[in-house]
Amino acid sequence: MSSVVSGKTVRAYDLATGQEQWMKHIDFTGQQLPLTAGGNSLFLGHDRDDGDAVSKALATADGSERWTSDVASTQVTAVLDEGLLIFEDSNDIIAVDAHRGEQCWQKSVHPRLSVSAIHARETIILDTITDGKIVALDATTGEQQWEADISDYFHPDEDVLNDGIGGHVIAGTDRIYFSTIGGMLIALDAATGETDWVTPETPPEIPTEGERQYSPPGFEPAALANDSLLVIESDGTNKSEQVYAIDPATGDEQLLFEPEPEEDAHIGSVAVAGDTLFLPVMDELRLVDRTSGEPLETHSLNDHAQSVTLANGYCLITTTKGLVGFQEESDR
Repeated sequence: MSSVVSGKTVRAYDLATGQEQWMKHIDFTGQQLPLTAGGNSLFLGHDRDDGDAVSKALATADGSERWTSDVASTQVTAVLDEGLLIFEDSNDIIAVDAHRGEQCWQKSVHPRLSVSAIHARETIILDTITDGKIVALDATTGEQQWEADISDYFHPDEDVLNDGIGGHVIAGTDRIYFSTIGGMLIALDAATGETDWVTPETPPEIPTEGERQYSPPGFEPAALANDSLLVIESDGTNKSEQVYAIDPATGDEQLLFEPEPEEDAHIGSVAVAGDTLFLPVMDELRLVDRTSGEPLETHSLNDHAQSVTLANGYCLITTTKGLVGFQEESDR
Protein backbone atom coordinates (compact mmCIF):
# COMPACT_ATOMS: atom_id res chain seq x y z
CA MET A 1 0.00 0.00 0.00
CA SER A 2 1.22 3.49 -0.84
CA SER A 3 0.13 6.68 0.95
CA VAL A 4 0.45 10.20 -0.40
CA VAL A 5 -0.65 13.71 0.54
CA SER A 6 -2.91 15.37 -2.03
CA GLY A 7 -4.20 18.86 -1.28
CA LYS A 8 -5.69 18.46 2.20
CA THR A 9 -6.22 14.71 2.02
CA VAL A 10 -4.18 11.58 2.63
CA ARG A 11 -4.86 8.82 0.13
CA ALA A 12 -3.82 5.16 0.23
CA TYR A 13 -3.44 3.08 -2.94
CA ASP A 14 -3.12 -0.65 -3.56
CA LEU A 15 0.41 -1.36 -4.81
CA ALA A 16 -0.67 -4.10 -7.21
CA THR A 17 -3.61 -2.33 -8.88
CA GLY A 18 -3.23 1.38 -8.15
CA GLN A 19 -6.80 1.47 -6.84
CA GLU A 20 -7.55 3.91 -4.04
CA GLN A 21 -8.09 2.08 -0.74
CA TRP A 22 -9.09 4.97 1.48
CA MET A 23 -9.00 8.74 1.74
CA LYS A 24 -8.88 10.92 4.84
CA HIS A 25 -9.37 14.69 5.08
CA ILE A 26 -6.78 16.55 7.11
CA ASP A 27 -6.18 20.15 8.10
CA PHE A 28 -2.65 21.43 8.50
CA THR A 29 -0.59 24.59 8.38
CA GLY A 30 2.56 25.00 6.29
CA GLN A 31 3.43 23.94 2.77
CA GLN A 32 3.64 20.18 3.32
CA LEU A 33 2.51 17.66 5.90
CA PRO A 34 5.28 15.15 6.64
CA LEU A 35 4.27 11.48 6.42
CA THR A 36 6.18 8.66 8.10
CA ALA A 37 5.11 5.01 7.84
CA GLY A 38 6.15 2.14 10.08
CA GLY A 39 4.65 -1.29 10.62
CA ASN A 40 0.90 -0.95 10.18
CA SER A 41 0.72 2.75 11.05
CA LEU A 42 1.06 6.05 9.25
CA PHE A 43 2.29 8.96 11.37
CA LEU A 44 1.21 12.55 10.70
CA GLY A 45 3.64 14.97 12.28
CA HIS A 46 1.43 18.06 12.41
CA ASP A 47 -2.32 18.12 11.91
CA ARG A 48 -4.99 20.47 13.30
CA ASP A 49 -7.96 19.66 15.50
CA ASP A 50 -10.32 22.54 16.41
CA GLY A 51 -7.42 24.98 16.09
CA ASP A 52 -5.02 22.96 18.25
CA ALA A 53 -1.84 21.42 16.84
CA VAL A 54 -1.80 17.64 17.18
CA SER A 55 0.10 14.65 15.85
CA LYS A 56 -1.66 11.44 14.87
CA ALA A 57 -1.13 7.80 14.03
CA LEU A 58 -3.44 6.27 11.43
CA ALA A 59 -3.93 2.61 10.58
CA THR A 60 -2.55 1.95 7.08
CA ALA A 61 -5.32 -0.60 6.48
CA ASP A 62 -8.25 1.82 6.62
CA GLY A 63 -7.04 5.26 7.83
CA SER A 64 -8.67 4.92 11.23
CA GLU A 65 -7.13 6.90 14.08
CA ARG A 66 -4.86 4.94 16.47
CA TRP A 67 -3.78 7.79 18.77
CA THR A 68 -3.27 11.54 18.98
CA SER A 69 -0.59 13.61 20.72
CA ASP A 70 -0.32 17.30 21.54
CA VAL A 71 3.36 17.26 20.50
CA ALA A 72 3.45 19.36 17.32
CA SER A 73 6.35 18.88 14.94
CA THR A 74 7.22 19.78 11.36
CA GLN A 75 9.17 16.53 11.03
CA VAL A 76 8.80 12.96 12.31
CA THR A 77 11.66 10.45 12.27
CA ALA A 78 10.97 6.81 13.09
CA VAL A 79 13.30 4.65 15.22
CA LEU A 80 11.03 1.65 15.01
CA ASP A 81 13.51 -0.88 16.41
CA GLU A 82 13.24 1.10 19.65
CA GLY A 83 9.50 1.67 19.15
CA LEU A 84 9.99 5.44 19.04
CA LEU A 85 9.08 8.47 16.95
CA ILE A 86 11.41 11.47 17.17
CA PHE A 87 9.74 14.89 17.02
CA GLU A 88 11.23 18.36 16.71
CA ASP A 89 9.59 21.10 18.75
CA SER A 90 11.40 24.45 18.70
CA ASN A 91 14.90 23.70 20.10
CA ASP A 92 13.85 20.40 21.71
CA ILE A 93 13.97 16.81 20.51
CA ILE A 94 11.07 14.74 21.85
CA ALA A 95 10.77 10.95 21.76
CA VAL A 96 7.23 9.56 21.54
CA ASP A 97 6.13 5.93 21.91
CA ALA A 98 5.12 4.85 18.40
CA HIS A 99 2.46 2.44 19.68
CA ARG A 100 0.65 4.67 22.20
CA GLY A 101 1.67 8.25 21.38
CA GLU A 102 3.02 8.85 24.89
CA GLN A 103 6.09 11.04 25.45
CA CYS A 104 9.19 9.10 26.56
CA TRP A 105 11.85 11.80 26.89
CA GLN A 106 12.59 15.38 25.91
CA LYS A 107 16.03 16.87 25.29
CA SER A 108 17.12 20.46 24.66
CA VAL A 109 20.24 20.16 22.55
CA HIS A 110 20.99 23.13 20.33
CA PRO A 111 19.17 26.02 18.61
CA ARG A 112 18.13 25.43 14.99
CA LEU A 113 18.40 21.69 15.31
CA SER A 114 17.13 19.23 12.68
CA VAL A 115 16.83 15.45 12.86
CA SER A 116 18.74 14.22 9.83
CA ALA A 117 19.26 10.46 9.98
CA ILE A 118 19.17 7.32 12.10
CA HIS A 119 22.35 5.24 12.45
CA ALA A 120 22.39 1.54 13.35
CA ARG A 121 18.66 1.82 14.14
CA GLU A 122 19.45 3.33 17.55
CA THR A 123 21.39 6.58 17.16
CA ILE A 124 19.76 9.89 16.21
CA ILE A 125 21.93 12.10 14.02
CA LEU A 126 21.19 15.83 14.25
CA ASP A 127 22.55 18.81 12.35
CA THR A 128 22.43 22.54 13.07
CA ILE A 129 22.57 23.75 9.43
CA THR A 130 24.64 26.96 9.42
CA ASP A 131 26.40 26.38 12.76
CA GLY A 132 28.26 23.37 11.38
CA LYS A 133 27.46 21.08 14.32
CA ILE A 134 26.59 17.39 13.92
CA VAL A 135 25.27 15.74 17.10
CA ALA A 136 24.56 12.07 17.86
CA LEU A 137 22.03 11.09 20.55
CA ASP A 138 21.12 7.70 22.00
CA ALA A 139 17.57 7.04 20.82
CA THR A 140 16.54 5.22 24.00
CA THR A 141 17.64 7.88 26.50
CA GLY A 142 18.35 11.06 24.51
CA GLU A 143 21.86 11.23 25.95
CA GLN A 144 24.52 12.78 23.71
CA GLN A 145 27.08 10.33 22.30
CA TRP A 146 29.31 12.74 20.37
CA GLU A 147 29.40 16.16 18.72
CA ALA A 148 31.37 17.20 15.63
CA ASP A 149 32.08 20.67 14.27
CA ILE A 150 32.62 20.74 10.50
CA SER A 151 32.53 24.52 10.06
CA ASP A 152 36.25 24.47 9.13
CA TYR A 153 35.11 23.04 5.78
CA PHE A 154 32.68 25.87 5.06
CA HIS A 155 33.35 28.03 2.01
CA PRO A 156 35.92 30.78 2.77
CA ASP A 157 34.03 33.45 0.79
CA GLU A 158 31.63 34.29 3.63
CA ASP A 159 30.62 37.63 2.09
CA VAL A 160 29.06 35.81 -0.87
CA LEU A 161 27.94 32.46 0.55
CA ASN A 162 26.31 31.74 3.90
CA ASP A 163 27.51 28.17 4.11
CA GLY A 164 25.99 25.34 6.11
CA ILE A 165 24.97 21.70 6.02
CA GLY A 166 22.67 21.23 3.05
CA GLY A 167 20.36 18.51 1.79
CA HIS A 168 20.23 14.96 3.10
CA VAL A 169 22.34 13.36 5.80
CA ILE A 170 22.76 9.62 5.14
CA ALA A 171 23.88 7.10 7.76
CA GLY A 172 25.87 4.10 6.54
CA THR A 173 27.23 1.18 8.53
CA ASP A 174 30.47 2.90 9.54
CA ARG A 175 30.09 6.50 8.39
CA ILE A 176 27.74 9.48 8.28
CA TYR A 177 27.61 11.29 4.89
CA PHE A 178 26.43 14.81 4.14
CA SER A 179 27.25 17.79 1.95
CA THR A 180 27.65 21.52 2.53
CA ILE A 181 25.99 24.32 0.62
CA GLY A 182 29.51 25.34 -0.42
CA GLY A 183 30.07 22.09 -2.34
CA MET A 184 31.97 19.81 0.08
CA LEU A 185 31.04 16.14 0.61
CA ILE A 186 32.04 14.93 4.09
CA ALA A 187 32.19 11.51 5.76
CA LEU A 188 32.31 11.20 9.57
CA ASP A 189 33.08 8.11 11.63
CA ALA A 190 29.67 7.00 12.91
CA ALA A 191 31.04 5.84 16.27
CA THR A 192 33.14 8.90 17.17
CA GLY A 193 32.12 11.79 14.88
CA GLU A 194 35.70 12.21 13.65
CA THR A 195 36.22 13.23 10.00
CA ASP A 196 37.13 10.29 7.73
CA TRP A 197 37.45 12.14 4.44
CA VAL A 198 36.37 15.27 2.57
CA THR A 199 36.02 15.80 -1.16
CA PRO A 200 37.03 17.89 -3.06
CA GLU A 201 40.27 18.89 -1.30
CA THR A 202 39.55 22.61 -1.69
CA PRO A 203 36.20 24.46 -1.90
CA PRO A 204 34.90 24.84 -5.49
CA GLU A 205 34.62 28.25 -7.09
CA ILE A 206 31.28 30.06 -6.92
CA PRO A 207 29.64 30.12 -10.40
CA THR A 208 28.78 33.55 -11.72
CA GLU A 209 26.54 34.69 -14.57
CA GLY A 210 26.91 38.39 -15.13
CA GLU A 211 26.46 39.93 -11.71
CA ARG A 212 24.50 36.93 -10.41
CA GLN A 213 26.20 34.29 -8.25
CA TYR A 214 25.07 30.69 -7.68
CA SER A 215 25.75 27.89 -5.24
CA PRO A 216 28.95 25.99 -6.11
CA PRO A 217 28.71 22.54 -7.70
CA GLY A 218 28.60 19.75 -5.16
CA PHE A 219 27.62 16.15 -4.44
CA GLU A 220 24.24 15.62 -2.75
CA PRO A 221 23.99 12.21 -0.96
CA ALA A 222 21.01 10.36 -2.42
CA ALA A 223 21.19 6.66 -1.53
CA LEU A 224 23.42 3.90 -0.21
CA ALA A 225 24.18 0.71 -2.11
CA ASN A 226 26.16 -2.27 -0.82
CA ASP A 227 29.58 -0.85 -1.64
CA SER A 228 28.99 2.71 -2.76
CA LEU A 229 27.36 6.01 -1.85
CA LEU A 230 25.19 7.37 -4.66
CA VAL A 231 25.25 11.15 -5.05
CA ILE A 232 23.72 13.73 -7.38
CA GLU A 233 26.03 16.46 -8.64
CA SER A 234 24.33 19.80 -9.16
CA ASP A 235 24.76 23.51 -8.58
CA GLY A 236 22.57 26.60 -8.35
CA THR A 237 22.52 27.10 -12.12
CA ASN A 238 20.36 25.33 -14.68
CA LYS A 239 23.12 22.88 -15.57
CA SER A 240 21.94 19.27 -15.94
CA GLU A 241 22.60 16.99 -12.99
CA GLN A 242 24.81 13.89 -12.95
CA VAL A 243 24.91 10.78 -10.75
CA TYR A 244 28.13 9.42 -9.25
CA ALA A 245 29.08 6.42 -7.13
CA ILE A 246 31.40 7.35 -4.25
CA ASP A 247 33.69 4.83 -2.53
CA PRO A 248 32.55 5.02 1.14
CA ALA A 249 36.05 4.38 2.48
CA THR A 250 38.06 6.82 0.34
CA GLY A 251 35.69 9.29 -1.32
CA ASP A 252 36.86 8.28 -4.81
CA GLU A 253 34.19 8.91 -7.45
CA GLN A 254 32.84 7.08 -10.51
CA LEU A 255 30.46 8.69 -13.01
CA LEU A 256 27.32 6.57 -13.47
CA PHE A 257 24.89 8.82 -15.34
CA GLU A 258 25.47 11.86 -17.50
CA PRO A 259 22.57 13.28 -19.57
CA GLU A 260 22.96 14.13 -23.21
CA PRO A 261 24.19 17.69 -23.89
CA GLU A 262 20.79 18.82 -25.20
CA GLU A 263 18.91 17.44 -22.17
CA ASP A 264 17.85 19.62 -19.26
CA ALA A 265 17.95 16.82 -16.70
CA HIS A 266 17.17 17.53 -13.05
CA ILE A 267 17.09 14.42 -10.85
CA GLY A 268 14.99 14.78 -7.73
CA SER A 269 15.78 11.40 -6.19
CA VAL A 270 17.55 8.09 -6.75
CA ALA A 271 16.63 4.53 -5.78
CA VAL A 272 18.73 1.37 -5.98
CA ALA A 273 17.94 -2.35 -5.89
CA GLY A 274 20.85 -4.76 -6.23
CA ASP A 275 22.90 -3.57 -9.19
CA THR A 276 20.09 -1.52 -10.75
CA LEU A 277 19.82 2.24 -10.39
CA PHE A 278 16.37 3.86 -10.83
CA LEU A 279 16.47 7.46 -12.07
CA PRO A 280 13.47 9.76 -12.69
CA VAL A 281 14.77 11.98 -15.50
CA MET A 282 12.39 14.58 -16.98
CA ASP A 283 9.42 12.56 -18.31
CA GLU A 284 11.14 9.17 -18.16
CA LEU A 285 12.16 6.44 -15.74
CA ARG A 286 15.65 5.25 -16.60
CA LEU A 287 17.28 2.09 -15.28
CA VAL A 288 21.08 2.09 -15.17
CA ASP A 289 23.61 -0.57 -14.16
CA ARG A 290 25.02 0.57 -10.83
CA THR A 291 28.48 -0.91 -11.36
CA SER A 292 29.18 0.12 -14.95
CA GLY A 293 26.80 3.02 -15.64
CA GLU A 294 25.42 1.23 -18.72
CA PRO A 295 21.76 2.02 -19.56
CA LEU A 296 19.38 -0.92 -19.09
CA GLU A 297 15.82 0.30 -19.72
CA THR A 298 13.86 3.51 -20.38
CA HIS A 299 10.15 3.94 -19.65
CA SER A 300 8.04 6.91 -20.74
CA LEU A 301 5.92 8.57 -18.03
CA ASN A 302 4.08 11.20 -20.11
CA ASP A 303 4.43 13.69 -17.23
CA HIS A 304 7.45 15.25 -15.50
CA ALA A 305 8.92 12.89 -12.88
CA GLN A 306 9.55 14.19 -9.36
CA SER A 307 10.65 11.27 -7.17
CA VAL A 308 11.13 7.48 -7.12
CA THR A 309 10.44 4.92 -4.36
CA LEU A 310 10.87 1.14 -4.28
CA ALA A 311 8.47 -1.00 -2.24
CA ASN A 312 7.81 -4.77 -2.25
CA GLY A 313 8.94 -5.34 -5.83
CA TYR A 314 7.24 -2.19 -7.18
CA CYS A 315 8.78 1.05 -8.42
CA LEU A 316 6.60 4.09 -7.67
CA ILE A 317 7.11 7.38 -9.51
CA THR A 318 5.43 10.59 -8.44
CA THR A 319 4.86 12.96 -11.34
CA THR A 320 3.42 16.43 -11.68
CA LYS A 321 0.00 14.86 -12.32
CA GLY A 322 -0.10 11.69 -10.25
CA LEU A 323 1.45 8.37 -9.30
CA VAL A 324 2.84 5.74 -11.69
CA GLY A 325 3.72 2.18 -10.62
CA PHE A 326 5.98 -0.38 -12.28
CA GLN A 327 6.16 -4.02 -11.22
CA GLU A 328 9.42 -5.94 -11.17
CA GLU A 329 9.59 -8.63 -13.85
CA SER A 330 9.81 -12.16 -12.51
CA ASP A 331 12.97 -12.99 -14.47
CA ARG A 332 14.91 -9.90 -13.29
